[in-house]
Amino acid sequence: MILPASAVGELTDREIVERVVAGNRNEFEILVRRHNQRLFRAARAVMRSDDEAEDVLQQTWLDIYRHLSQFRGDAAFSTWATRIAVNAAIAHQRKRPVIAEVEDTAGGGSPDDALERTQLGTLLQACLEQLPQGNREVMVLRDVLELDTAETATCLGLTEEAVRVRLHRARAAVAASLVESMTKEARELYSFDGERCDRITAAIMRNVMAEIPVYSA
Repeated sequence: MILPASAVGELTDREIVERVVAGNRNEFEILVRRHNQRLFRAARAVMRSDDEAEDVLQQTWLDIYRHLSQFRGDAAFSTWATRIAVNAAIAHQRKRPVIAEVEDTAGGGSPDDALERTQLGTLLQACLEQLPQGNREVMVLRDVLELDTAETATCLGLTEEAVRVRLHRARAAVAASLVESMTKEARELYSFDGERCDRITAAIMRNVMAEIPVYSA
């Protein structure tokens, strides 16, 4: 049965899955559009490269389509699909070295705002890169994709307790890394030596020498 596009868009994921399995393959696009961002983020957390994450995303959707008849609805479709994406990304990463890339920061605001966002994004990315792989995925799924503990456990094949432990460790590590990185940045920002010190000292002494001498009593 062919439904109007507006009606198809109102169907649940499970209903669309059933319709695609029944032969309405064009409606698979609805699932893709609904969950593309979520699955990309999940893959990106593992791959740490936009280009490779996109490759994984395409492979993930192909895998999902091929195994769509196996979806039983025991978990939400989004959870089931995210687990496939994470597994595909992990498998892909094991086959080749990963090169971390700095993303361009898009959006409005002044050039200074864009620069600050870029610097912050780079700093956060660097902190995430330092996390052990298992902890990084947990933190991204929980804090970026906002999955709950049970969903994250299902996606990664972990117990809920393991998710809580890894999340705690990941957050603590990122916080410590941010503090260390920001401390180094602050030291450079507030450094006062070399040419800068010479210049300010010279200006101070010019003002002092222009003043009336001060004699002790």
